[in-house]
Order: sequence, then structure tokens, then C-alpha cells
Amino acid sequence: MIIEYETSKYISEKQKIEIEDTQHVFLKGRNIYDNLPTYFGIWLHDGCLSIVTIISYRTISYKSYLNPTLSTKCDIQEYLKNSKDIEVIEKSEFKEQIDHIITILKI
Repeated sequence: MIIEYETSKYISEKQKIEIEDTQHVFLKGRNIYDNLPTYFGIWLHDGCLSIVTIISYRTISYKSYLNPTLSTKCDIQEYLKNSKDIEVIEKSEFKEQIDHIITILKI
């Protein structure tokens, strides 16, 4: 599936990125405000759909849906709109970021 999205840096422009499976995708980009890395992942686990965004090592967004057939296009577009230099990454690279967050959150 090819998803079109708009970017904005004073001038809006159209971009495209090809994503093979919108239910299983991992992306890496840069925050448009501070240029720090951002990560985005969608995957199925135990029949649930998980959507996670990590922004600049400090902001984490997590959504979980019981319906694994929901469209994720809007979630992907929102991430793409607020990031730059986006590339598709492997699950293992995304998992490293999740593991890093887990170590920060240990009490």
C-alpha cells in the first residue's frame, strides 16, 4: 500500500512512502521540532493491534485495540506528518527502543 501524506515546514508538500503491511510496520524518522529520532510501530500480538510512537526519547504514545482488522492508515499518516527523514526499519531496531524505554521506566 502506498500512503500519501503532507509535510509542513512553512510550505506544504506531498510525499509518498510505500508500506507493504499496514498491520505490521516499523518506522524511524526525526522530530520536525528538535531533530531527535522518532520511532513508530504497529504489530499484532495475542489478537490485539498495538500502535506505539516514541518521540525524542521522552514522549511515548501507546494504543491497543481488540479488533485487529482496524485500519491503521490515519495513525501512520499522523506519524508521517510530524516526522521527517522517514525510513522503514526492522522490528529488532524498534524493539531496542522499546527495551530502552522499559529500563527508564523501571521502579
